[in-house]
Amino acid sequence: MGTGLQWIIYKILMAAIGLALFAAGIVDIRRRQIGRVQLLILLLLCCAVIPFKKEFGARDAVGGMAIGLCAIGVSVATREQIGKGDGIVIAAVGIALGVRKCLLAVFAASFLMCIAAIVVLLFRKGGRQTRLPFLPAIFAGYLLCVFL
Repeated sequence: MGTGLQWIIYKILMAAIGLALFAAGIVDIRRRQIGRVQLLILLLLCCAVIPFKKEFGARDAVGGMAIGLCAIGVSVATREQIGKGDGIVIAAVGIALGVRKCLLAVFAASFLMCIAAIVVLLFRKGGRQTRLPFLPAIFAGYLLCVFL
C-alpha cells in the first residue's frame, strides 16, 4: 500500500472520528451520558488510525490513552464530578492524536468549559453544582488539533 493511499485512509478515519465525536457531543448535551455502543465505535475508529499514522507509533498512542486513563482515575477519585465516559472518550482520542495533541485537545476543551461555566454563572442559568456536557468541548479541541 503506497503512502498516498495511507494518507487518504488516515484522513478518512480522522474525519470519521470527528463525526463520531460530534454525534457523541449531541448525545451528551441531550442525555448527559454516552452509550456503550457509541463509545465502542469511537474506540475502534481511534485504534484503526494507529497503522496509518506517519509521525508517531504505538508508544505515542499508548501515551495518549494514558491521559484518558488519568481522567478516568480522576472520575473515580471525585465520585464522578468528571464522567467516566468523558475519560474513555479522552483515552480513545488520545490513541488517535497521540500525547501532545491529546493534551492540547483536553486543555482547549477545559478552557472552553471554563468560559461556558462563567457564562452560566453570569447569566444565572445555574449554580456551582450545575453539570455541563464536556464532549462538545472535546469535539472542539479535537477539531483544533486536526486543523492545526
